[in-house]
Amino acid sequence: MMMDSEPPTLHSRRTLSLRFNIPISKTHQFWDSLRDGKFVTTKCRGCGMVSFPPQSDCPECMSGDAEWVDLGTEAELVTFTYVQVTPTSFVANDPYLVGIGRLGNGLKVLAWIEGTTLEKLTPGMKLKVEFRKTGDGSSYYVFVPAT
Repeated sequence: MMMDSEPPTLHSRRTLSLRFNIPISKTHQFWDSLRDGKFVTTKCRGCGMVSFPPQSDCPECMSGDAEWVDLGTEAELVTFTYVQVTPTSFVANDPYLVGIGRLGNGLKVLAWIEGTTLEKLTPGMKLKVEFRKTGDGSSYYVFVPAT
């Protein structure tokens, strides 16, 4: 007698690689601004909600009418962690620090932390957003201790 259970599955040892094409037509300004050394996001013209990461449609009122606002580069460390066992997508990376910083407008942003050690990090310390490029030229941002 067969019991109701999960259907039979085939298990494979083959590695599956996926590529994603993520449309960024409404948020390309974020990536262009990172390249130019600016940290920006979207603000809904309808209800005034500021979203990070940038949103093409407001998560509050669903309006598609947004403007770009500068976030500045000053932050305060809220919390952090040291990632020793890296996820598959970062397997080539050494262990790293990641943290949440509160920007001047109150938004909380997640980023890698560079230029310091785990022992020197403390909640409340001042951080600065800095801009980097990957080997293929893609722009990204990190937190560094403010001097």
